[in-house]
Amino acid sequence: MTQATPTPAQTAGLDFPLVRRTGYLLNKAGSILMEDAERALAEQGMRLRYFYVLAALESDLALSQQDLSKLLHLDPTTMVALIDEMEGAGHVERRRNPADRRRYILRLTDDGRAALARAGSAVDAVEREFLEAVPAEDRERLRALLGDLLADRWPRVIACE
Repeated sequence: MTQATPTPAQTAGLDFPLVRRTGYLLNKAGSILMEDAERALAEQGMRLRYFYVLAALESDLALSQQDLSKLLHLDPTTMVALIDEMEGAGHVERRRNPADRRRYILRLTDDGRAALARAGSAVDAVEREFLEAVPAEDRERLRALLGDLLADRWPRVIACE
């Protein structure tokens, strides 16, 4: 019987049972990655949730504030304030939904696309640095595996394919 490769905590002589919990490791890795991304974005005067909204609006989907609130798991009141801020910054515009005049469709402006490009570069750099210890083919496999795990848990509009 072969032994599993020791985890960093085990090689450091720590007996930390949580390192055997996949959920904990996923959560911890995600937390560290998001903290690093938040710091990188702060240098541009942007927050992570602002970036998420810009990135979500990069598609040509007709998304409303309510749609984004659900997709990104942000409180609707927070979403309204965030979109107001983004509209004031000239990054997003609200357009009436021709199919439902009570709703607005959100669109990135040219300034919003430029802000997204700058922020996306910063987040890409953070992700590359975070994942540099993982071989390139394994990074793609990791993304695919996470997509598989989330495929039936997110609306199809944002499922990882």
